[in-house]
Parts: sequence; structure tokens; C-alpha cells
Amino acid sequence: MLPIFRYTITLLTTLLCGFEVCFASEPTNSGFNLIVVGDPQPQTEEQISRLELELLPRIRQVVEEYQATSELPVAILLTGDVVWDTMEFLPRVKADFEALGVPVYAVIGNHDHDRNVVGNEPLAEEPFEATFGSRYYSFELGQTLFVALDNIDYTSYDEYDLGVSREQLRWLRRLMRQTPKNKRVAVAMHAPVFNRREGEVIPYAKRIMRIVGNRELHFITGHSHRHATSDISSTVVEHGVAQLSGNLWFAPICADGTPQGVFCIEERDGAWQWHHQRLDTESNEPLVAWPTGRVEGYEEYVVVKVVGWDKRWSVECREDGGESVAMEPITIADPDYVQYVEHEADYEPIIMERLRRSALPVSHYFCYRPSSENSQIIITATDRFGREFTTVVE
Repeated sequence: MLPIFRYTITLLTTLLCGFEVCFASEPTNSGFNLIVVGDPQPQTEEQISRLELELLPRIRQVVEEYQATSELPVAILLTGDVVWDTMEFLPRVKADFEALGVPVYAVIGNHDHDRNVVGNEPLAEEPFEATFGSRYYSFELGQTLFVALDNIDYTSYDEYDLGVSREQLRWLRRLMRQTPKNKRVAVAMHAPVFNRREGEVIPYAKRIMRIVGNRELHFITGHSHRHATSDISSTVVEHGVAQLSGNLWFAPICADGTPQGVFCIEERDGAWQWHHQRLDTESNEPLVAWPTGRVEGYEEYVVVKVVGWDKRWSVECREDGGESVAMEPITIADPDYVQYVEHEADYEPIIMERLRRSALPVSHYFCYRPSSENSQIIITATDRFGREFTTVVE
């Protein structure tokens, strides 16, 4: 019999042994604060020590700030690859996050399977289930039903596919039959469901969408180590969460330029909003700007990176107090990441090759050519929720 999970902040009790669901008739709160952690993935004692000594204290600050400014519940969601093939670290990482004093939920990633096991998926999953419980379950925060699923179809370390088993889909159908039609649903899995390059949803995710029906649906995923919020339809959004530590513990920022951080989802009065919470600095400023002459290929331009950007942001600038104009979107490899890899990183050749290979062009950059070298450029970015952020480039 699988264990029964009880969380005091949830309105939903899910009995994993029987998959029974009970909804409270009336919500007792009006929202939540969810801290989503992408791919913690420690592989060595040095890396798990850095997690404990460098990053977890900063996450504790995020937890404490929420608790100081809101009476709403706080929880943590790990999007898989809780460890990096180090099964012995699973209980330690779980205990580390639970020490923050809030409920911790997790989904299984490909690196959370025992790589010593070949051709026996249940046996490979045993360490994760012994630590966190069932690979698929549900819980409720605020006015949202969260569903955790396993979308790693594992054969061996080098052979795994992406998909959700029929068993899970049958369970999800039963769950949806017990779920009000107007209930928001969030499905957490490890691997992304939206191929941004092709603009297509992976087939098994389409089945999930059909089962969820016309409800507002959010996918929350990791795996890619990059930030990507994608509007799949008017009612479906995917939140791809960047890796917590930067790039595989070997670079202080992710390959797409996303700084060390977590993804915060806040529900207020029934509505969601979200942002990337930086952990590499005391400021959570999402704008990183370079003056002219600093970005290769764009030496005549001011260039800005918008951390947490998606297609519903607007990015404008004003030169010397003039009228606002839209900045030109560009697709480049992150200048700071390239600078670090080419001039600061010093690892063995296989790691350096991995870091260089990761430096792919991405789309959350914008540029503007000033009319004068001495101009003052004020850059303003506005997110989908109407929040404005400003930086000045002299």
C-alpha cells in the first residue's frame, strides 16, 4: 500500500492507495504562493553542499518574505531531476527542502531513475517512490487543482522516451470526472510538452488537454534548463522552468541567460501571476542591459535581456527624453554566458564542450541604435500583468 499524504495547506485530500478524491465544499483561502524549483540535480558532494550552503538559504529568504507579507500558504514544487543519478542523495535533498518549513511536492525526472537498472522501469523508480511516494498524485492550493504526472518512459540511462502511461491517463480521467468544470488545473511533469521551434504540442499532452477539457490549464515543466512560458491556446499555458543552479552547476547562469533562481506562481483572488525570482542578487530586476560596443555583432546598439520574458511582454525605450519606441527583437546567444564560458570557465574538455554546445541563440533580447554616443537610453519593459520595469543606459 502506498502512503497517504496529508498537507495542512491543501483543500484536497488524495488517497494514493485508492486514488480517492475529496473536495472541500468551500475554499478556506483565496490563493497561494508556489515556489517552483527547476532541476536541482546535484551529482557530487560539492554540488549538494553548494545547494545547501548557497542556494537553499536564498530560497528560505523567498519563503520568509512570502510569509511576512501574506497569510496565504507557501509551498515548493520540484520539477524533476531532483538529483543527477545519485539515488543516495534523494532523501537528503528532500530533507533539505522540507527544512524550509513548507510542504514540498516533486515529480520524477529522467535522472531520478536508478541508472544501474536496465529494462525494468518500476525497479528504476523505486528510490524516488521510496523517498517522495507515488509518481502521480494530486493536491490543491487555493482555487487550483495540481496534478503531478510522470512523463519519462524509462528503459535505461541512455534510452528513455517521453510519454504518460495509460494507467495515469485513466486515473486522470477519473479525477477530472470529480473535478468542477470551472476548476483551474495545473499539470506538473518533468519534460516540456510544447515544441517551441515547431509550434506543436507533443501528442500525449494533447490527450491530457482533451481529458482536462475546457478548464484553464497550466503545464509546469523543467528538463530543458531554460525559461520558456508559452501560450499554447487561450486557456492553456506551459511554464518551462529554468535550472535552479545555472547550467549544470558549471556556469552561474543558464545557457539561455536566465540567472540562478526559482519560478514563483502567485494566486490572488482566483487569478494567477508569475515571475522568475533571481537568487544571484539582492535585486530582482529582470532587465540586464549592455551599452553600445559590448555585444558582438551589435556594437552600434544598446542591447537588453528581459529575464522571464514571453511573447506578451512589450519592450520600449526613450532616447534623451524623447518619445517611446519599440525596441527591435533579436535572437542571440547570451553575452554574459558566452563571456563566462570563453574567458572564465576552466573545466576538463568534456565539460567545456558541453558548456559551449549549450550556447544557443534565444529570443528574449532587444536592441536599439542610439542617434548619439552620449545619449541616455531609458528602457521600459511591461509584462503581461501590466508590471513595469525600467533601467537606464548612459
